[in-house]
Amino acid sequence: MKSKFTTIIILFFVFINCFGAYILRYSILDPNNIRSNFFNHGFFDQGRASWVPGFEWPKGSGKNAIFTTGINLTARINGELRQAVSSYDGEFVEGICNSGSVITNPNFKIYKVSRGDKYTTNPYWANWGLMVPYGAPYTDVNRNGKYEPEIDIPGVQDAASTIFMCFTDADSSTRYGNEGGFGGGTNPLYAEIHLTAWAYSDWSFEDMQFIKYEIINKGNFPWNNTFFTIFSDPDIGETWDDYIGCDTVRKLGYSYNATNFDSIYGANPPAVGFVFLKGLTDKTLIANPELGMTSFCNLLSPVFPGVNCEDGSGYAYLYMKGFKGDSSSWLDVSHPLGGNHYKRTKFCYYGDPESNSGWTEFNGSIHNCDHGMNDTGTVVAPNIPGDRRIIMSSGSENLTVNPGDTQTVYLCQLIAQGTSNLNSVSKLKKLSDRAQYFYNMNFGITINTIISKSLPEAYSLSQNYPNPFNPKTTIKFTIPPNQTETSRNVELAVTDITGKTVATLVNRILPAGEYEIIFDGTGLSSGIYFCTLNAHNVQITRKMLMIK
Repeated sequence: MKSKFTTIIILFFVFINCFGAYILRYSILDPNNIRSNFFNHGFFDQGRASWVPGFEWPKGSGKNAIFTTGINLTARINGELRQAVSSYDGEFVEGICNSGSVITNPNFKIYKVSRGDKYTTNPYWANWGLMVPYGAPYTDVNRNGKYEPEIDIPGVQDAASTIFMCFTDADSSTRYGNEGGFGGGTNPLYAEIHLTAWAYSDWSFEDMQFIKYEIINKGNFPWNNTFFTIFSDPDIGETWDDYIGCDTVRKLGYSYNATNFDSIYGANPPAVGFVFLKGLTDKTLIANPELGMTSFCNLLSPVFPGVNCEDGSGYAYLYMKGFKGDSSSWLDVSHPLGGNHYKRTKFCYYGDPESNSGWTEFNGSIHNCDHGMNDTGTVVAPNIPGDRRIIMSSGSENLTVNPGDTQTVYLCQLIAQGTSNLNSVSKLKKLSDRAQYFYNMNFGITINTIISKSLPEAYSLSQNYPNPFNPKTTIKFTIPPNQTETSRNVELAVTDITGKTVATLVNRILPAGEYEIIFDGTGLSSGIYFCTLNAHNVQITRKMLMIK
């Protein structure tokens, strides 16, 4: 059991107020290599028992790469600092916000559906429609604009599992200082948040989980100087041997092992991180309104003098804005300006560890607790490996969220293992590119409908072309009419020679017609693959050959 500077978390406690009991609940997201827990109080990646990690990778190994992760929302209302935070405990409760109060009932809970579930076997399928008005995703099979539990398919299209919940910070009884770890204890923002978390079992996405937040200002006053922050306590196996870093172009924050050996993961330990696929949006800006990652800060445990500089109750807000805890700037060791002066930055350790370019923890850090007065300090290098915290934010001093406005944030948490601790970071960056591309494709593979004068008479799967291919190939298939409502789901999957599914290209309801889809085998090795169409008790397979 690990020791930290924060208070010991006690899970499964009860919050009591006039609306009844708020019980801490969780749901497991684990359709691929990652197993994580999502809690109704706003945090995730934490264990289900007291004070244990909860981001297990690979699933079933008993090895963990993250202790806890939470979201933090902060702004000023009429000049007063307000925060809604979650890191180890969480200030959120199930329900929605209405006129400054929490509205909750047994319908507000954590909903989860998985591929293969049925209306008759999963009660969340039947009750999914209760959350549809709040943004719970589903496939509208008959396209009539309403959720019908025996016809429509709940969850994110093509995902192997989907979690949905609503929570709010409007309950004043859950406000307590330092929130078990980072910030909190202010008056409520009156924020309502709709969370969707999902994952895929396909080879391309087996080390990723995606999260969408819809954040609504349900108060009566604007939020000014608004920031959204991911707070994470990564522990890659052992607690006290980690470094952190970021990639500003990729909007990626990550943690990796300081050496090429970890007592739990062994040699070549993995790197783990988060990508802002979409950050907050400043709707007053005409060009580039999406703010992306606006800062990435370092928080050490225990607090080291000269590094964190925590000074007063508002230190968490300063971190969210990209400063140290006393408003001092982070200084870039790799960018001296002469005369012991260094460039100010809001992005700690933005360099590349494997190529040893730019600023990394191997270069050290500058101790300069001076309330932001100077750009000088004492260089200490390299940094001592330890128990790190990630604080990555999206926001602006100029960002205002008016009453009733909605902000939408997309994240991806991901993990990769390379040939060394440093190569794991490089591999993580490539994986983040795949996640960003998938987001840009609206989380779906484009299926093109081929216009023809007549509908096909039977199911068919044509030979891919070109074949052999490198790395892309086109696949055509047809779906005949006159299908019953319960047999219209079409699955098109690619497997390797061992039978392992490397990509699920289609898993959705399709009307009769002729279709084509492009399969991208980037990242796969040369060899024989099989494409299989499954629909209405029909199975057709074609052999494909990729040669690089």
